Amino acid sequence: MTKRIVLVAAALLSVLLAGCGGGGDGAASVPPPESPASCSVADQRAWLRNYLNEQYLFYANQGTPNEAATSIDAYFQSLLYKPVDRYSYSQPTAQYAQFFTEGRQTGYGYSLTYADAAQTMLKVRYVEPASPVAAAGLQRGETIVSIDGYTPAQIVAGSPAPVTAAGVPRSFTVTNAAGATRSFTVNSADYPLTPVPINTVYSIPAAGGGTAKVGYLLYSQFISGSSAALGAAIDNFRAAGVTELVVDMRYNGGGSTGVARNLASMIGGSALNSQTFAQFRYNDKLSANNFALAFTSAGLPAAPLEGLSRLIFITSPSTASASEILINSLKPFKTVVQIGGTTFGKPYAFQPRESCGTTFSAVNIDTVNAAGAGGFTSGLAPTCMVADDLNHALGDPAEARLAEALGYVSTGACPTGSTIVLFTPAAAKGAPETAFGEVGPKQARVD
Repeated sequence: MTKRIVLVAAALLSVLLAGCGGGGDGAASVPPPESPASCSVADQRAWLRNYLNEQYLFYANQGTPNEAATSIDAYFQSLLYKPVDRYSYSQPTAQYAQFFTEGRQTGYGYSLTYADAAQTMLKVRYVEPASPVAAAGLQRGETIVSIDGYTPAQIVAGSPAPVTAAGVPRSFTVTNAAGATRSFTVNSADYPLTPVPINTVYSIPAAGGGTAKVGYLLYSQFISGSSAALGAAIDNFRAAGVTELVVDMRYNGGGSTGVARNLASMIGGSALNSQTFAQFRYNDKLSANNFALAFTSAGLPAAPLEGLSRLIFITSPSTASASEILINSLKPFKTVVQIGGTTFGKPYAFQPRESCGTTFSAVNIDTVNAAGAGGFTSGLAPTCMVADDLNHALGDPAEARLAEALGYVSTGACPTGSTIVLFTPAAAKGAPETAFGEVGPKQARVD
């Protein structure tokens, strides 16, 4: 049993290291803790305690172990520094690898959010393009009447339960913008994620006169399988001669910091080569392993875009972790404009650890940019505060957040006159943007 555990852990670590070039980027990788003697409950719990005592960023403030916990995840959660640590989580290793390594997900492919301040109207926020519900015609902005017979209030409370296998039927009743109601049933499936659903170019009036060519990139997951699509998008923008770039990460919960560094390098330009992308800092027991990851021009899926003095990001409370680290990394070098809502607020990263079929993502790294700025646990506040517009498709120039970004290019200011304030439901002109349904983990992992 011990040999099997060691091999699985070593294999997972090698995959993660490969995603970011391992120590080749200057990372002094902290080795995984010694595997548990067995997969018994007692040995797994002892391993978790040792792991967190050694590598957890908040090891000095751990919670009291819940010896009555009925699962390894519940026991893990009891050890965390609450409420400060709202980030650490665990999941089956097969599920972790499926999402972050294989770029696939088992489910139906939808996420939902409230569309009114009273929190009674639940609407479709996002549909994965290659998912079962996409094939059935589910659209962003449609109103949920019921799912498997459950009302919106019951759905928000956690029903129906998430699925982990393909072939499980689920019934939907929805109403479209015209008021027509329809019902359909789909089976869950193992489907490929589409991390770059849209890349396109808009020609609009520029602030100083003439025409601005604005590249628009919708990016939803920092997974290793997204690199080719990101490279194709950057090449498309270069061929079109873009003079401005809007990166829409409103629903991007993060992922690989290696992929984030590569995207930042491509949109930041070759002048950033070898400058510090981010500094990664362990707890005081492991501070000798602290390292900096640099912007690069080597090994990218596309050559860096040149000449962009300003970068515009569309964000929301679902913009998290690696997405936030990317935005923060560019601030010492570029004019960064944020449109939308304040981000989630996760300046931390993980080095996930596997044991007995479970992968634990416990916060073990703090991050700051080249100027030493970090600590954005309250989120990164936007330049122009704009509510999400569920009445228009993503990528539609009339969609409120994209329209605001394009307006900023044309005027050099927030067209609606909004200013930097911390995100609150009232300031966002609507309901809080809590997501329900199939929502990916918020993660910045050091590969």
